Amino acid sequence: MRTYRAELLRSASRATGCLLLLCLCLAVFSMSNAGPQHEPPLWGFRQAAIFIATLLMGRAATVTAGDFSTGTIRPWIISTRSRGPVFLGKLAASLTIAVGTAVLMGLGAYLVSGVFGRVPPVGAMATATAQLALACAALSVFGHATGVMTRSVPVALTVTLGWILPAEAVLQGRSARLDRWLPGSVLHDFTLGHVAPGGTTAEAVFHATLPLVLLDAAALVFFLRRDINS
Repeated sequence: MRTYRAELLRSASRATGCLLLLCLCLAVFSMSNAGPQHEPPLWGFRQAAIFIATLLMGRAATVTAGDFSTGTIRPWIISTRSRGPVFLGKLAASLTIAVGTAVLMGLGAYLVSGVFGRVPPVGAMATATAQLALACAALSVFGHATGVMTRSVPVALTVTLGWILPAEAVLQGRSARLDRWLPGSVLHDFTLGHVAPGGTTAEAVFHATLPLVLLDAAALVFFLRRDINS
């Protein structure tokens, strides 16, 4: 809990504020472009969702890997009896920021939606926000795991963005079974309000999150067993 609180306090910075502003601008810009395409503002919000989640993935990867590359991970470990609470506290903080950002984006988008067209029903907006929150949380888990395992900001960003963008694009379409297990693609469809043909929302959530949770579990083992050389 101490690591969690300390990480949240550290995240209350100008950089986090700029990230929130960037995410909000992205959502508003996408909503403003929905009208010319004869779509409601909610459609524009959904189009921007996966990009917002990707930004938060990059944040999680940068913060986590940065602790290793700058050596600031050592004081965190020394201040606790074991490494597990440090890992889990930092992960919980990243998830809190991810979900909190999604909620703020949903609230902000709802408040300005009337400027760009029809105000969406509260239920529809809440659903889209919840789907965004899941995508933000899931990709933040991916960023956190990659940051722990690579311990380098450039490498972590290369791996996360490389997988979500070109790697999954290459793999997608090779088989229906494989497509169901590509987290980025599943989350993209999920934020748009779609699931795989014949699938359910629960299956989509399971397929999108399980590989990333397992990767983060592997990162925990890696973190517990490997020496800190930074």
